[in-house]
Amino acid sequence: MGSSACGKLLGRCFLTVLGYNKTSKLTLHEEDNINRNWRTLPSASGLATDNSMLSERGRAQAKECAVRFQKVNISHVFASPFDRTIETASIIVADKGLLVKPEPGLCEALYLCEKPVGFWETNKLKEKYPLVDTDYIPVYSKHTLPKEGVGDDACLPRVRSDLLLVSHGAPIGAIHEIWKGNFTYVGQATVSKFVELNKGEFRMEFSSDASHLSDKRNLRPW
Repeated sequence: MGSSACGKLLGRCFLTVLGYNKTSKLTLHEEDNINRNWRTLPSASGLATDNSMLSERGRAQAKECAVRFQKVNISHVFASPFDRTIETASIIVADKGLLVKPEPGLCEALYLCEKPVGFWETNKLKEKYPLVDTDYIPVYSKHTLPKEGVGDDACLPRVRSDLLLVSHGAPIGAIHEIWKGNFTYVGQATVSKFVELNKGEFRMEFSSDASHLSDKRNLRPW
């Protein structure tokens, strides 16, 4: 996800909000890259090299995230279409009566991905994850994502009710820079919260918070 895509996505998602003091919560997908041989696992069938799954620890982290968000008001949930982010979001919203909106504009930094990007299309995601919202029309598709340079900060140019965005290290870093002026890497399974005070003005309440996790070791951002 490039910075132009991120900027366009944020503007698009915020069009429907009336008033301010709305909140956006950013969650980096749970642990997925602990097993370098993950593609040999039976459950990896059909997944491209850039589309790794959650680890068992990652699924446990997602369940702890779900407990954290149990009593938090969320109107919409957007997630990168990669397997690890869709599963993370699906676990979080399982008891909230919400669907997950797959948004390629939140996908991983493109220099780390296959060409074209290896995430699945929405209808195929729906077969694996029933909580995927097939009525959502995304801002981007894998074929319309803008070209990016090399480096995570290339995400800068690529959200208005209470939103939960489930994404990757580079896009979340880019959102930190767009809203607060500092590109910030956050840990896996952590939560960051921004509140919109006025049009284009945000207050960061916290970043990379891991208070909901029972095991806070090695929450690396990649």
